[in-house]
Parts: sequence; structure tokens; C-alpha cells
Amino acid sequence: MPDADYIQERIGEIGRWQWRILAVLGTAAALGAWQTLAISFLLPEVDFKCAPNGSLTEQEKSLDPRLSWNNVDQESTNYQISEDQCTIIYNDRNESCTSWVYNETGASIVQEFNLVCSNDYLRSLSSALYMCGMMLGTLSSGVLSDLFGRKKVMIGTAIIFSILSCCIAAVTSMMAFIAIRVFIAASGIAMYTTCYVYAMEIIGGRWNSIIGIGFQIPWAVAYMILPGLAYALPYWAHLQIAISLPCLIYLLVLFIPGLVPESPKWLLVKGYEKEAEAILDKAAKMNNMQGKVVRSSGAKVTTDKQDWSYSEILRSPHTIACALVMFYLWFTNSLVYYGMVLNSGKLLPGNVYINNFISGVLELVAYILTIVVFLFGGRRYPQSVTMILGGVALLLTLIGNKPESESEDGMGDGEDDSTSNETVKQVFGQLGKFAITASFAMVYLYAAELFPTVIRNSGMATSSFFARVGSVIAPFAGRELGNIDVRIPICLFAILSILAGILTLVLPETKDVLLSDTIKEGEKFIAYKDATLRKCLPKPTA
Repeated sequence: MPDADYIQERIGEIGRWQWRILAVLGTAAALGAWQTLAISFLLPEVDFKCAPNGSLTEQEKSLDPRLSWNNVDQESTNYQISEDQCTIIYNDRNESCTSWVYNETGASIVQEFNLVCSNDYLRSLSSALYMCGMMLGTLSSGVLSDLFGRKKVMIGTAIIFSILSCCIAAVTSMMAFIAIRVFIAASGIAMYTTCYVYAMEIIGGRWNSIIGIGFQIPWAVAYMILPGLAYALPYWAHLQIAISLPCLIYLLVLFIPGLVPESPKWLLVKGYEKEAEAILDKAAKMNNMQGKVVRSSGAKVTTDKQDWSYSEILRSPHTIACALVMFYLWFTNSLVYYGMVLNSGKLLPGNVYINNFISGVLELVAYILTIVVFLFGGRRYPQSVTMILGGVALLLTLIGNKPESESEDGMGDGEDDSTSNETVKQVFGQLGKFAITASFAMVYLYAAELFPTVIRNSGMATSSFFARVGSVIAPFAGRELGNIDVRIPICLFAILSILAGILTLVLPETKDVLLSDTIKEGEKFIAYKDATLRKCLPKPTA
């Protein structure tokens, strides 16, 4: 594969050429954020009441019951409705309610397809399958971009992503909505992952850390903008179209000749040296790097063979232990992050629009803070502290979870107590999510520095797989357990986070350390670096 130093020598660590491309690539993060995070507004938590046949007046029947909140006078009828508004009790017979009215001014997918009572599970299923689509896209993007090139995969996935994102606004069934969302997720994450890899291939030096984390900033900005769009466009199809039209514009931008060329690193790997040099010449000219002395062309390509074996890994107990901890960190970060994001309406009190805007602002701050920490601090302790802080903050939200009976027994101050409890939950809930966001950003680069070169791609791919497993579980862990008791998912997320923070101390510090190339080098480094919690494992003899 090409020596990264050669590309840096030709065009510099970063310059006008890289910034122009990064501006285009970073947009993919914002577009993906809208499609992922919009679920909070497409499938919100809504209040509803059963509306049995004949219980509405003629005037009420003339209105769309999905857009009206009608009180049913049960005293004048010979039936009763269960507390959960899902069952009609008529002449000692239980019948399932089949129509409802909603206390909402907009029209979400919940109202469109009556996703309540027996259909409520479709909400969690939709989010889980969306995450399955992301898993599929993550696993396939690397293989496809290595085979066909970065730009071809970017354009191909952008075509699928933009078309499906617009078409989903016209679906007439929930099953169609779920199915299309799976392919939106797969194409969206594949587009983003390819853009991320491309970005890392054209920069160098300390900019790897800055851009590696900063690539998430467009996600946070999109997060901040989304609540405003959702508030202005309460009908779900209108919101979906609004967040999808920019995808078509992005697709057109990718077709502008010369704006985003093929990755020169990929071209060199595949032997297209002439095409790669032409691109590097233009980049060097734009970056004012012409005339710089570089190594001969023969020094820029090294062999790409696999020079390791699985038996060598099995003989490296320290590497195995740290890899397992790293996989757990990815799983927990993804589970807790998406568990909080996708179920914010269930787990956090308050206005969903304000909560999402605050979350976006805090994510932006978290990414900027993480960049500073990675440049001037370490890896091990910041990773541990953020995960423990996140877990403790989530546990503190339980202070605001008083049983209703306790609030109702108060002497006239029940409303004040309720407001105070909600404030406590909001503050500590947002703090916990802030810490997990920072932790999630850190773990990407920490893993890349921990795994030796020969297994770095495999290690990162496996880590990403565990992260996707966590994200698939997140909708059920957050919402379905929250339907039983909102404290259950909060406790689960908190305990997993604190445990992850403690286990992080098993890992070695990797800041300012020369990255290991072979498994043997990696095992030797890990065995003698911060090995207090791994004293029971044998050290390499040579």
C-alpha cells in the first residue's frame, strides 16, 4: 500500500485542496444525521384515547380523528375503556380498540398508521431494523470502496440514499416505511464511512486527530437545526421531504468535474500511478507545494500482503484482553448513545424540540472538547472518566423519578416538586449524554492507535460490528424497557457505562507512542505499558 508520508510530502498535511474536499465530504455526516435523528419527530411519544365506533358526534366524525383530541363521555354509554386506552369493556366482554384520537397538533407517522396499543412494537422494530441497515452498510462499504474506489461508492450510495429518502415520504403502510428506512440506513452509513476513509487518506500529522473527531461536527450542527425544521413542518411527510432534498443537491455536487477526484491513495494501491500523480500534481499546485523535494516513486509503495496468522494472535494474551475491552467499549458507547437519542421522548422529560436542540449544542461542545483533550491530554484516563461520568450522571437522573404517589401526597407543593424533579432529570440526563458523546468520539481514534497495523482494519471492523449490535439493541432497551419502568433502561445504561469506564483502565496509554506494526510489537508494547490490571497475564519472553 502507499506510504502515507509520501502523499503528505507531495501535498502537505492539509491545505486548500484538502479543505475543499473535506467541506464536501463532511456534508455526508449532516445528511445522515437528519435521517437518523428525525425518528424522534417522525415517531414521537403522543397522548391518545380510544374512540369506539359511535362515540363521536357527526361533527367530530367529519374531522380527521388523527388531528383532533376528543373526550369520550363514558358515563352516557354502556361500555368502559381500559386505562391504557387499548381495550373496550362492553357487557363484560373485552374488545380491542381499533380507532383513536390524538392530542397533537401535527400528524406524525404514529397518527398516520395508528402505532399504538398492539401496533406500538412497530416503533421499536423500525428503529432496530434501521440500525441493522447501518450494520449492513458498515460491513459492505469497506469491501466495495476497496474494490471499486472511493468516489464510485460515494456516488452510488448517494444516489440510493437521496432517491429513497425522498420516496419514503409517499409510503402508504408502516411496513413499507420500515423496509425503505433499512436501505436508507445502509446507503447512508456506507456513504458516510467511505467519505470518512477518504478524508483520513488525504490528511496527515496532528490533523488526523482533529479531522478524525471534527468530522462529527456537521452531525452536531444538523442535530441543532433539525428541531427547528420539525417545529416548522409538523406533518411528517413534509419534514421528510425537507431533510431529503439537500441529498439531491449533494449528489449533484459530487458530479462536478474535478471537485472530488478519486482518492490518490486508493489509485496508488491499485497501481493507477499515472492517474494518482496527476491528481497529486493539481493538489500540490493548489497547496503551493510545487517544487518540494520528495522521495523517488519507488519508495511510495509497499507490499500489501498479510504477514500474520490467527495462531500468533492466540499467543498474545495482552492483545486479546485489550481487544475484548475495546469491543465492549464500542458496544456500550453505541448502546447508551443511541438508547438516549432514539428514546429521548421516553427517557427525558420536557419539550422534545428544546431537548433535541440542547442535545445538539452539547454534542458540538463535546466534539470540540474531545479534540482539545486528544491534542493535549491522553487517551486512557479521558476515556475512562467520560464513561464513568456519563454513568453517574444517568444514575443521578433517578433523583427526579419519584413515584407519583409521593408527589400527590404533598401539601400543595406537588406541582413544584414535579417541576423540580423534571429539571433534575433534564440536567443530569443531558450531562450523561454529553459525556457519552465525548466518549464515543474518543473511542474511534483510541482503537485505531491500539491495534497493530497488520490487524488494524480487522480490529476496527470488528469494533464497529459490536457498536452496531449495541445500536440494534438500543431501541428495545430504551423504549420497551421504559414502557415497563423508565428507571430500568436508565439503570442499565448507567451500570454498563460505569463498568466500561473501569475496564478502560485495562488498556494502555497510546498518546505520543509509535504505532505498532506487527502483532509481536503490539503485544510487547501492551504487556509492559500500564499493565497493573493485567499482571496475571504472561509477558512475552522476547
